[in-house]
Amino acid sequence: MDSRLKTIFLVVGLVVATLGAPVSTRALVPRFAYVANSQDDTISIFAIERAHLRAVGYTYVGPGSDPVSVAVTPSQKFLFAASGRAGVYGYSIDGITGTLTPIPGSPFGSGPMLGITITPSEHYAVTAGGNGISSYSINPNSGALTSAASATSDNAIAIAVDPKVPFVFAVDATADSIAGFAINDSTGELNPVPNSPYTVGSNPRSVAIDPLGRFLYVPNGNAASVSAFSINPKTGQLTVVPGTPFATGLNPIDAVLTHSGKFLFVGNSSDKTISQYAVDRSTGVLVSVAQPFSTGSSGPLGLTVSPTQPLLYVGNHDSNEVGVLGITRGGILFNESSIRSRGPATAIALVSGSSAISYAAKFVYESNAVSNDIWGYQVSAAGYLSELSTSPFATGTSPTSIATDLGGRFVFGANSVDGYVSAFTINSQTGALTLAPGSPIAAGGLPLGIAVDANAHYVYVSNSTLNTISGFAVSLNGSLTPVPGSPFVAGGSAPGGLTIDPRGKVLYGANAKSSTVSVYEIDAETGTLTNWGSVVAGEFPVAIAINPEGKYLYALNRSSFNLSCFAIDGVTGILSSLPNGPSFGSTLLNSISVDSLGKRVYTTGSNVVVAYTLFGNNGRLKLLPGSPFGDVSGASSLAVDLSDSFLYVSNSNDSSVSGFAIDKAKGSLAPLSGSPFRAGTEPTSVAVVNSFE
Repeated sequence: MDSRLKTIFLVVGLVVATLGAPVSTRALVPRFAYVANSQDDTISIFAIERAHLRAVGYTYVGPGSDPVSVAVTPSQKFLFAASGRAGVYGYSIDGITGTLTPIPGSPFGSGPMLGITITPSEHYAVTAGGNGISSYSINPNSGALTSAASATSDNAIAIAVDPKVPFVFAVDATADSIAGFAINDSTGELNPVPNSPYTVGSNPRSVAIDPLGRFLYVPNGNAASVSAFSINPKTGQLTVVPGTPFATGLNPIDAVLTHSGKFLFVGNSSDKTISQYAVDRSTGVLVSVAQPFSTGSSGPLGLTVSPTQPLLYVGNHDSNEVGVLGITRGGILFNESSIRSRGPATAIALVSGSSAISYAAKFVYESNAVSNDIWGYQVSAAGYLSELSTSPFATGTSPTSIATDLGGRFVFGANSVDGYVSAFTINSQTGALTLAPGSPIAAGGLPLGIAVDANAHYVYVSNSTLNTISGFAVSLNGSLTPVPGSPFVAGGSAPGGLTIDPRGKVLYGANAKSSTVSVYEIDAETGTLTNWGSVVAGEFPVAIAINPEGKYLYALNRSSFNLSCFAIDGVTGILSSLPNGPSFGSTLLNSISVDSLGKRVYTTGSNVVVAYTLFGNNGRLKLLPGSPFGDVSGASSLAVDLSDSFLYVSNSNDSSVSGFAIDKAKGSLAPLSGSPFRAGTEPTSVAVVNSFE
């Protein structure tokens, strides 16, 4: 597909084809949201935590894959992504971690695929695209697709399935029509329903079907309206609902009904609003319940609803965000939260399970500069640390910092004296570390900082004396391979602390001697870095941290004894300075971390932990009541577990690890029983591995 057509399709608003699809009765609680980032060739993965999303990684689909629509099978076992360039990419879903694993033989089919849906029986995936309407049988064990049948539809751009009977409906953007087909659940054969196709308004964009299969709605992009039809449950024939068409905002693109079928929401791309309607359950007539809801500076493109909670998920394409909106009993929307996606969000699909996601601290690891090793600990339910029987684990010379991936598969360490990076795999049962093949691997001069993205696609190390950053691709066995172009020239002098934004798109580096923070875009396919410039921080920044939503960055400035605060541009990742970063007197601080809910910032150094509360919607900080907290000794690093229950600090002065219980309501810290815990000689860094349940 050439760039002109790709742009047209994006403007048209390629949307989720499964909005009307049923949710399995066995899958009651939403666990993960998958977001297609069409221009980034990725699918972002978010854990669902009530009305909030937590970024847990991404999957790179393929070069030029242009994923524009995603669909999940009713069993929640497989996810399929329609490629705006060619074919369907299939993945197996890990219901515990949300990880996607490519299905062998993927991608399936050929030609542009602009929409995809799954039949209620899960026997077939049906696509709409350049080759018309196509059905594919789904292997129930592997998820592999096999071509079954096809039907003509020249410009089909979106498709939906009736959740009650095997009818599929596809909109034709240029013919201003919607075509209906009965699908044979044994053969996949597609047969037009009576009187198909049916005329709709100008430039239809998508199709939504209510959960009972009674009504169908089509947003008409150029007509600022939505067409409504009733569905004959025996034949699939459509009948116009009285009062059709119903007025919307400008350029309506996507539509979705709540799972009760009582309310319909329509995303209007041009005026950046969502129209809100009540549905007459006997006639299908739409009645506006409120003025269109504003989505700010971004047009809503992909909409889907929670199967169990009054929540609407919105892909804000222009701002690279996913918004979570609450729904009142009267069908009126209100803001709950938002989070950054890796690219322009075009479609969203949800995966559910028998229980909500929960986290617990599982293992703690700390590196030691003098004993040249990593110590590992098992974490009890109360946060108590017990040394692993296989600990310690030998590293290179003088490990300065360590990092772990979100899934707890690996530990990576930067060894400052010998200039190498050590990579270890983690035994998920015992916590034992095993050196990965080919490890250690050379980095550069005096590597200090290290960062890994959530899914462990890439690891980056700052080489402070060479003013470079080394990048490595991570294989399934933990071995490291330099990414193309590595090492990269750093954006300043004496690079140290590194962090990757939660979506895995941007690397940030603190340049101590330049007193700046540099911004690097990460290529999803190769891991190559592109320097997007630097911003001035305070004097001698040594550590940086980002809030979980990916909206704010904080730099700890050792020499000016303060924090620099920055807003992060959602599209580019570029930083803008925020005023009034807090000062901490003459206290020498070394490390900074933001809790997993984005409520508090913790810093440590010398003999205290200094904590701040995030408040308002602009990244502001104020000192947490009761802060600073003691019971540390020459603290070098700190880490908070994903449940926000515990905070651990590595102490270089007395070679120990301090543990604190976090008051979840107040954020205050209380020393754990048995703390501090014995460690190696002169600990330099600490990391927590969490379990997903």
